[in-house]
This record gives sequence, C-alpha cells and structure tokens, in this order.
Amino acid sequence: MSIFKEEIKTKIGRSDTMGTQEYLLDKAEKKGIQTGIEKGKREEAIAIALEFKKMGLSIVDIAKGTGISIEEIEKL
Repeated sequence: MSIFKEEIKTKIGRSDTMGTQEYLLDKAEKKGIQTGIEKGKREEAIAIALEFKKMGLSIVDIAKGTGISIEEIEKL
C-alpha cells in the first residue's frame, strides 16, 4: 500500500476515499446522529428538572444543575 493511501487510512479510518456525494451523505448522517443525541440529552435534562421541581428544589438550583433556563423551568 502506498504511503499516501496508508496516511488516508490512518486519518479517516478506512482505506478508500469517498466522492463528494458519499462525503455529504456521511456528514449528514453524523449530524443527524449528533442532533438526535443532543435532543435526547435535552429531553433527559427536562425530565430531571421536572423531578427536581416536584421535590421542591429552588428554580435557580435546578437551572444551575440542568443547564435549562429559569423561564423554561417555571413553565414545567
């Protein structure tokens, strides 16, 4: 295997290069996965905030602990 191909394999984790269409599809897929993960984390934070609110914790403390805004917590 040539040095160039070996370097590509090291950098991108596979031995073949991809065309523009494959690259854009790969990038879109990774962004979609990341967006789904972020959405799941946000939903989890909201559920935690709601439980903390039910327990009587202060809204300021809930906001600090979850990263959710005070206004949003007040609406829960």
